Amino acid sequence: MEDSEINTNTNKEDLINNSIEDEKDNEKEANEYMDLNSNKSTEKLLHPQKGSKCWAKICISFAVFIIGFSSSIVGGLFIHPAIFSLSGITFLGLFTLFLLVTCLNAFVIVSRNEAVVCQFYGRYLGTIKDEGYFYTKPCAKTYRVSLKSNQYANKIKVNERDGNPIWVGILVRWRVGDTAKAIFDVERFEQFLGATGEAAIRHIGCKYPYEPVQPGELSLRGGHEIINTELKKELEKRIEVSGIIIEEAKVTEVSYGIEIASMMLQKQASNAVVKAKDTIIKAATQAVLESLDSFSKNELKINAEEKADYIIKMMNTLCMDSKTYKIIEHKI
Repeated sequence: MEDSEINTNTNKEDLINNSIEDEKDNEKEANEYMDLNSNKSTEKLLHPQKGSKCWAKICISFAVFIIGFSSSIVGGLFIHPAIFSLSGITFLGLFTLFLLVTCLNAFVIVSRNEAVVCQFYGRYLGTIKDEGYFYTKPCAKTYRVSLKSNQYANKIKVNERDGNPIWVGILVRWRVGDTAKAIFDVERFEQFLGATGEAAIRHIGCKYPYEPVQPGELSLRGGHEIINTELKKELEKRIEVSGIIIEEAKVTEVSYGIEIASMMLQKQASNAVVKAKDTIIKAATQAVLESLDSFSKNELKINAEEKADYIIKMMNTLCMDSKTYKIIEHKI
């Protein structure tokens, strides 16, 4: 009894310790997930000053600077010619040119369906999405991102659920929704979309068969709407980190690989022949039964042997593949 009580207490302690460890692991995973989310970029809109307003300020500033610079040089040449030598004037001229070029680089032209991501010494300033001519900060680095709808098409060979090699082609219409994620969270978002598209094709292709094995089963050839919806959800889940919006995704082509194409075509032809024969036999049987019913309604009496012979001849005539010929029997 004492040993059983000791074992019971030990098991309880083990369960408590395991639950505590599980809670710690869950908290660790949650913290890691929060850290990953905190590192993701978020787009913020930037509304800088119009370039036309800043031109006046810059021109006035440079005019005042040039006037002061010229007057200082002229006065210095008359007062202290040795100090204001040619090299000093050259240095001041180059410095003025550098300031002018730096200020001019701060002007940005944004076209329709285009965004400009601004970064100032490594810090993300914001995204300009308004059309027009703007003045940002001097020495700011800019990235141009197109907001137009784009198309991604791909066709790769995968193994469907039953292991048969097939070709699956998709067409995806997409556009950039979050410019900050597209620039800072992934490396070349177009290539990222291409790799993600291939992964989505393989996932969908391996999940479903090419043709339904059982009646009502979802397949790549039959369930186009459901397959397209699932493909779009799969792409949205995988591509969310890049800031890309999937507008439409659909499977455009599904075909057998060249290795088994001939055999699968023979299989499809055989299935079609079997279905056609089944339809013909059912229709022929119905026609024979209706003709026998008409015999009984018209009070035409035939014995069992004549009835069997009639059924055989009618079924042969209706179900045979070759043409029918009239046979004339001469009894001597």
